[in-house]
Amino acid sequence: MDFQLTEEQVTVNDLARDIFSRNGDPQRLFDIEAGSERFDRVLHRDLAESGALGLIVPEEYGGAGLGLAEIAGVFVEQGRTLGTVPLWETLVGGVLPLVRYGDAKQQSEWLPRVAAGDAVLTVAVEDLADARPYGARVRARSGGAGATLSGTAVGVRSAHLADAIIVPAADEEGTVGLYLVPTDGAGVRLDTFERTDRGLASDVHLEGAAAEPLAEGPEDDRVDWLLRQVWIALAALQTGISQAAVRQAADYTSGREQFGVPIATFQAVAHQIANCHIDTEAMEVTYLNALWRETTERPSRAAVHVAKYWASEAGDRVARTVQHVHGGMGADVTYPIHRYMLWTTQLANTAGSGAWHLQQLADLVDAGEQL
Repeated sequence: MDFQLTEEQVTVNDLARDIFSRNGDPQRLFDIEAGSERFDRVLHRDLAESGALGLIVPEEYGGAGLGLAEIAGVFVEQGRTLGTVPLWETLVGGVLPLVRYGDAKQQSEWLPRVAAGDAVLTVAVEDLADARPYGARVRARSGGAGATLSGTAVGVRSAHLADAIIVPAADEEGTVGLYLVPTDGAGVRLDTFERTDRGLASDVHLEGAAAEPLAEGPEDDRVDWLLRQVWIALAALQTGISQAAVRQAADYTSGREQFGVPIATFQAVAHQIANCHIDTEAMEVTYLNALWRETTERPSRAAVHVAKYWASEAGDRVARTVQHVHGGMGADVTYPIHRYMLWTTQLANTAGSGAWHLQQLADLVDAGEQL
């Protein structure tokens, strides 16, 4: 294993840290949560103008031509400030599949717009963990120059903002592929609702909706590949959320006094915060291991499940402990720490719960697959 960051990774992480810290005012979050979009357009514009939205867009389409290995740290930085933009949805759920499987026309139409901040993409992965085969809830029918999709994609994050959605769907022969669905086309209807983290998601109902198959690139299991990228991004995001929550708990308990001394000096408090720190270290190393294996073309399936398991289970444990040591302040919705609990609760069950990922590991062991 080699988790030493490259020069490019350090540069990207520093860039992301600067952008998110400049836009990390908790009062902004109150204003965004009170709005109808739940979308920080100022932050999104800053990400575009700094080039962050184009980091994994190929150079010929106005980007930097980097990959998941270089941008994963961006999701960590987003988690630390709870930046309210559909970042992993657009970059990992949208751009990466277009780069890997899209044709020249699809890439030239969408990638420059994403890099410039003029288009938002998202991906329908919320219910894939329960569907057999993956994508079976949406059906594709070929015809003419493209395809049409019918069915419901459940809980698609930020679909109300998206210009297009990447939807896994099964064709007439049962083969599951990835399809690009513009949201402004006929046959697309959104039922939008508020998530636990106060963001918005939609059940996307497709009734003969026009779609373009992503049919180029490697002949691999495209949905399995997509899910691995998504799980790594979610593990990175949760790592940043938990690290920031623990940092805030340490600062709070160091300043909050009882009996004339900081409560951080009480063993009952110090041990809980120490356990949280250990959990965040485990989350970070498992996510980095999954990232390293995936981006160096080593066997990664088990490592990715481990990373998402730790993000879900340890993330929840950290969030509850941090909330607890804040006492009454943790229940005050005008104090920012509660948002880390809400985001964690949402992410813990996004694209498969911790228990589900643990079951996948057990299945791999039963199958004799190398871990």
